[in-house]
Amino acid sequence: MSKVKLTQTRQAKGISQEELADLIGMTQSNYSRRENGHKKISEVEWVRIAKELGVEKDTIYEPDEETTPKLTAVKMLQFSIPNFVLEHIELLKKENKILKEKLKQFKNQNVNP
Repeated sequence: MSKVKLTQTRQAKGISQEELADLIGMTQSNYSRRENGHKKISEVEWVRIAKELGVEKDTIYEPDEETTPKLTAVKMLQFSIPNFVLEHIELLKKENKILKEKLKQFKNQNVNP
């Protein structure tokens, strides 16, 4: 969600995103992501931005939208495990099966000497 109060205040002061980004020590693209709501603005960043704009933080502050569990579940479904990891898991399963069989044989040998 775009930070409307921040954008309006910055524009009213006649400051570009690039200028403000320079003043607070980040690139214009990183600043843009924050102002457009694609990346959260940290508490320290809010304070720096307010200082450079010459306003109180409360004048420009807008909380980030909370991520809903539904969105988190959707994001989890989009996660894919690389093939080399899946192949390694299969290899470990096979090795585990072999070791279990050897352990069973070892136990049988010690029970029936």
